Amino acid sequence: MLVNLIDLREHEYRWSSVMAVLESATKNNEAEDADQVKPGLGIEVDYAERTGLSVREAVLWAEKTDGPLTLYLYDDEGEAREDG
Repeated sequence: MLVNLIDLREHEYRWSSVMAVLESATKNNEAEDADQVKPGLGIEVDYAERTGLSVREAVLWAEKTDGPLTLYLYDDEGEAREDG
């Protein structure tokens, strides 16, 4: 269950192929001024990564995964682009 999304892409308008990382949102509890997630609300995902997803696919993946999650989006470094 997606509760937070952090977009760390340098190329923020490239949406067709990104690297998506899921982590339990409880890891964010220590961040200053963070909303608090109660532990034990489902499965806690320590770390899961997928590449080559569109932004939409990444959000859908996070939403259907059990437990409160933070989705991090990064540039897909494995994608070769002709326009540089």
